[in-house]
Amino acid sequence: MLVESDDGSILLDPGFFTWQSREFDLDSLGEVQRVLITHEHGDHANPEFIRWLLDRGEDVTVYSNRAVQRVLAEHDIEVVTDVPNGIDIEDVMHEMTPTGSAPPNRAFTIDGVLTHPGDSYQPTRTAPVLALPLLVLWGSTTLSVEFARRLGPKQVIPVHDFYTSSSGRRFISEMVKGVLLPDGIELVPLDWGESYTI
Repeated sequence: MLVESDDGSILLDPGFFTWQSREFDLDSLGEVQRVLITHEHGDHANPEFIRWLLDRGEDVTVYSNRAVQRVLAEHDIEVVTDVPNGIDIEDVMHEMTPTGSAPPNRAFTIDGVLTHPGDSYQPTRTAPVLALPLLVLWGSTTLSVEFARRLGPKQVIPVHDFYTSSSGRRFISEMVKGVLLPDGIELVPLDWGESYTI
C-alpha cells in the first residue's frame, strides 16, 4: 500500500508477493521517502524489494520494530525503531499462524487518517480509514469483520488479499461491503495500481 500526502510518499509492507507478481509496475511508485513494515514475515518485508527501494531513492528511511530490525540487519538494511513524525504506533502481536509463528507486529496510523494493523486483530484504535486484512491464514473474513466492527472506522480498504484471483477479491469485497454497511462502515475496494483520495 502506497500512501501519498503533503509530506511525501510512504510505502507499507513491501513484501515478496508485490515484488514477484508483476501485477504492478514498480517503477510507477515514484519517490518513496518512508517505508513502514508491520512485521518480519516475507510477504510484508522482502529484503530484495526493500534494497531496491533504498537503491533507487535519495533519502529513504525504513521504520519498524526491533524484530524486523534484527532480520533486515542480516541483509545490511538499516531499520529505525523510533516513531516517525506524523505516525502513531501500537505494538501488538501477530495472530498465531498455522506454523506456530506469532512475531511482534507494529500497527501504524498515518496522519490520523489511515491505520494499517498489519497481521493482527489486537490493535485497540483506528483512524477513520482502516486497512482491513480480509483473507488471511491466521484468521478469517468473519473475524476481520468483527475486528472492523469493534474498532468502528468510517471506511475500510481491503488488504492481504493478493493471493486470490480478481474475481475472488471482488466476491469477498462485495459480501463484506454489504455486511459492514448497516454498521456505517463503507468498504472501498482497490485493485492493483488503483488509487483513492481521502
